[in-house]
Amino acid sequence: MADLREPFELCKVLQTGSLIGIARHVDDDHVVLTFRDRGVLVYNLQHQKLINSWSVEQREEVTCAAVHNPIDANFLVAVNKTEIFMWKESDSDFKKCQRFQTEKEIFTLLVWNSLQHDPLIMFEDGSSKFLAEIVSASERKRVKRLRTMKSTQDFRILWSCVFSYQNQPYSGLIVHDKDKYIIKITNHSTSCQPENKQAEFELISPVEETQLLACCTCDEGHHITSYWSDGSLCVTEIETVLHPQKMQLDTKKPSLSCRILHRLHPLHTGSHKERGAVTLSSIDNDHVCLCGSSVTDGNLKDLIMVWNIKYGTLQSWQTLDKITTKQHSIPRPVRSDGACCVHYIPGFICVGFHHCVAVCQFSLDACSLASALGQLDSTAKFLEDESCKPQLLVTLKLARPGEALQNWSETMRKEDELEKEVLKKLTDPLQTPTLEAFSSEMKNYITVKLSKKDNKSKPGTTFHGKFGKKTEVLSQHFLSAVLSRCISEKSFWPRECVSELLKTKCVPASCSKDLLNCVVEKNDLDLLKECFENIKGISEDSVVVCLRHVLRIESSSKENDLDGLQTEDDVHKMPLGKTTAKYLSSILSYPVNNVFLLPCLKQLSFEDAVLLMKFLLYLMDGGFNSFQGEMDCERLKYPKVLDWAGLLLNAHYTQLVITPEAHELLVSCHKIVAQQIKTYGKLRILENLLEHIKKRKPLPKSDKVGLYTIEELEL
Repeated sequence: MADLREPFELCKVLQTGSLIGIARHVDDDHVVLTFRDRGVLVYNLQHQKLINSWSVEQREEVTCAAVHNPIDANFLVAVNKTEIFMWKESDSDFKKCQRFQTEKEIFTLLVWNSLQHDPLIMFEDGSSKFLAEIVSASERKRVKRLRTMKSTQDFRILWSCVFSYQNQPYSGLIVHDKDKYIIKITNHSTSCQPENKQAEFELISPVEETQLLACCTCDEGHHITSYWSDGSLCVTEIETVLHPQKMQLDTKKPSLSCRILHRLHPLHTGSHKERGAVTLSSIDNDHVCLCGSSVTDGNLKDLIMVWNIKYGTLQSWQTLDKITTKQHSIPRPVRSDGACCVHYIPGFICVGFHHCVAVCQFSLDACSLASALGQLDSTAKFLEDESCKPQLLVTLKLARPGEALQNWSETMRKEDELEKEVLKKLTDPLQTPTLEAFSSEMKNYITVKLSKKDNKSKPGTTFHGKFGKKTEVLSQHFLSAVLSRCISEKSFWPRECVSELLKTKCVPASCSKDLLNCVVEKNDLDLLKECFENIKGISEDSVVVCLRHVLRIESSSKENDLDGLQTEDDVHKMPLGKTTAKYLSSILSYPVNNVFLLPCLKQLSFEDAVLLMKFLLYLMDGGFNSFQGEMDCERLKYPKVLDWAGLLLNAHYTQLVITPEAHELLVSCHKIVAQQIKTYGKLRILENLLEHIKKRKPLPKSDKVGLYTIEELEL
């Protein structure tokens, strides 16, 4: 799992748009910042202080971000679009630096982090040259200053990069040409054949009429991650087209598609279209950093997010609340207007916003499915796009065999419009201000929803038709929105409506935590039992919270102190009332993951743990027979009770051992388990004999074996 710590301010951006770029330094804890008005600055991230700086003269302007060449530790920066400055860190200013003139306007300077290769100069017309070629040409024409050639192409370069694939140097750029996005990939290896050096592909946008806002790729260049204006975070695989036999220019320009990882709420695009407001940076092959501004809690805030592109999940995120609060105290306008650049430094994420440069310390665990699950949408509400249903909360309704697709499409459209209309009424307090109005609207919708099948049916009913079974369900998007209002508004509590929604068995697990907390607050144990019977995927911490609530209701009715916690005679006594045991059994029978449940059980108080242990020991000692159908023993089996007892002992083992009054409880547990193990061993002997009798086969003939033997078993 990714750990993104609280960001701190490295330096301020004095003028809007003055920050050009952020680059990696040869030292891992250093970063290179480039400003139009302040030149090139080097900061130490560990100590958060300025190490070095170089300023240009008044008539000169920095037009391209500086880079630090890892081969010879030289700095490179483009000035006045056509001139390259090269200097070392020991130089105090630019007076003695080496200067090289180019014939074309420079778009960016690029260096390979994983290859020992000469820096690459990318020009505005899409062509490129190595630094050694420019140095050599500049030395031959040192006397005569070259005349700059202005580019007249129609396309516009949006992004460029360098990466390595199979230890060969590659460069890639994306251009916008006549409402199309073209990816150009070039192999710069000297061993590569000329016909295999360059290839062009058309990049197909995820949705029509969307704009590409940001791109990035990892050092190995397996894929390109992109963010689009409609909120789509996408990945485009390019590894399959990097093989030499496929690196050939095709006149038809084969296309590359964008696979949508997550469709989040569109980030703020900034007040000026020509200024970048969203930026991406690759962390490794599976993680990227996405930065920008979004409306969170009603306010526009700067965001730093880490995404896992393998699973499409949000790993961690931070806002700049503390930084902006300090900046607002300064008599200077501070406005969240997106991010212009970001770069990953080992252990740090350095982001350039339009008002400051922020840095987050960052750590990343090994990638696995468990750690890649990320954070739920409830913890990052800025991801929700209210204009469309979340993809994971949509119940797919496919056409029935033999049904005309046009009729099916028209039916789906009408149902979707009806759902939107009803959902708007149910979630708007002005249209349904009272409990009666809310319940009536909900009842009418469910009646209309099921009228095509059977007016007497209830949600979740299975119908048998010509083509088999079909279950009429409600949209999870609808259920989540309605339950969200029921939980948040304290003016009314539509208990019957919530019960009906639970019976649909479609309530998503993402809203179960808030719903269970609300039910616990209302102390509605019957509704709590319905939640555990109809919701799938309840988290283990919510299970323990409900378990603690039921135990404390019993503790309040009976004063359970530590004096005389357990005696030998108390093992056969029921420690709880049958009503409480009924609710407790519905929670204990719920499927859980023991790995996640163990740390949650440590949150139980010692008194609650002792009371629960008494109940489990009572059930282990044959207490199931005493309920006579009042408790759901079909779901709560003996192995489940044994698992709960073992986890509870592991969670509170230290307290049970050091508390003298609890020793009798442990002794009783030991006796019950030892007795049942002994009984189980004898039953195993009897099992073989019964199996032989069941097969009705005679014993093998032998003079030593009699007709029968008598054995005594103690059970």
